[in-house]
Amino acid sequence: MSEDWISASDIEKFGYCPLSWWLSRDKDVTSEVLKKGTKDHQEIGEKLNDVKDKEEKSHRLENLILWLAVAASLVSLSGLTFVRTEQLLNEVFIILSLIWLLAAVFFLYVSESEIIRTDRFAIEQIILIFAMVATILGVYSITLPLSDDMIARLAQILSLSWLIGASYWLKRSLALTKEAKEKRRSLDVMQGDVKYVDVAKKTPPMLVSKNYRLRGRPDYILEIDGADIPVEVKTGRVPRGPFFSHILQIVAYCLLLEEMSGKTPPYGIIKYSGTEFEIEYDESLKELLIDKMADMREIMKTEDIHRNHNREGKCRHCSRRELCPEALV
Repeated sequence: MSEDWISASDIEKFGYCPLSWWLSRDKDVTSEVLKKGTKDHQEIGEKLNDVKDKEEKSHRLENLILWLAVAASLVSLSGLTFVRTEQLLNEVFIILSLIWLLAAVFFLYVSESEIIRTDRFAIEQIILIFAMVATILGVYSITLPLSDDMIARLAQILSLSWLIGASYWLKRSLALTKEAKEKRRSLDVMQGDVKYVDVAKKTPPMLVSKNYRLRGRPDYILEIDGADIPVEVKTGRVPRGPFFSHILQIVAYCLLLEEMSGKTPPYGIIKYSGTEFEIEYDESLKELLIDKMADMREIMKTEDIHRNHNREGKCRHCSRRELCPEALV
């Protein structure tokens, strides 16, 4: 890519201080503060990527469970057509087993489609209870005396085998969901599906805007209410409100997502330790970002760069203070 391409992280540095951004262009210069920040981000990314993997596996298992349960229901229905009328008690147990099995399928559908706003883990516990009762009733129907209705017997054995398989995979799904929820809680990420995580072991694709010659990787992307929401994690000091430089960075990620997906994110999230801020993505912030990128490209041409503030506190917290020729402290 040409030299006038800009990264979202460059925009964050420029928003903090243009001279700090300019000094950061020397890739051989890395402070201990930056090294620690990079390490903290990698740890967060690895944990969140583990959440993403576990939830994807759990989702695949839920689909497998659903298919097994549906297949067991169909086989049970087929088996009923071969049961003789004199085997009334056996038929009753089969029907009861089928009812409980269908109830389990219903709750699986509720869990899968999330048509009821409740705790998903609680729903899956209900499914397990219904499946266990269906198994017990089915076992009773098989152990009762039968004549020569072998097709009915085989149908019930097959359906119960599938049900046992579904119960096993449900247990695995519950374990994965529980582990993922615990990690989500430790990271304070309790909403949305994790779609994208910037982690070294599994580097995600770069987000790129050819129109604005902009690129970058947010820390992660959540799908919330059908929209892709970029999230940037900041591990340093916690402000009372989001820093201007961080706002510019999250707006850059919103612009990248808008360009690549064709859908405008309603907002982006900046996370600090113990708190977070939703930054609305609107035209005024988008225009501000475009103006800042134009300023950066002008500096790249002229190489006329200076500190743009007189705040000692800003210099004191700058990771490139020791290298800066215009530092105030």
